[in-house]
Amino acid sequence: MSTNYTDVLKKIKEAEEASNRKISERRKALEAELLSLENEADKSIADAKAAADAYVADESEKARNAARKKADALFAATKKDADALSAKSLGKKRLREIVDEILFSEFKGE
Repeated sequence: MSTNYTDVLKKIKEAEEASNRKISERRKALEAELLSLENEADKSIADAKAAADAYVADESEKARNAARKKADALFAATKKDADALSAKSLGKKRLREIVDEILFSEFKGE
């Protein structure tokens, strides 16, 4: 009976060792898979951040160009109006009215 008992203990020990090896192998495989997923996630996040930064830079450039065009158009229109006004000869009465409007608008809070 002791031989049987010893054989059973050996089989139990072998089964336990085999189970431990399988568990250890599975754990290593899962850890490697997890590391791979983490690396993929990090790369995906970095790619998304780079794409977002590029989008923001592109949209900022578009907005800057649009603002520049509007400012240039406003400047051109103002220059045209100024040139038209400077080409006109103003009488003393009209010049006095313009000066009064400008000066009094400061006091009126306009």
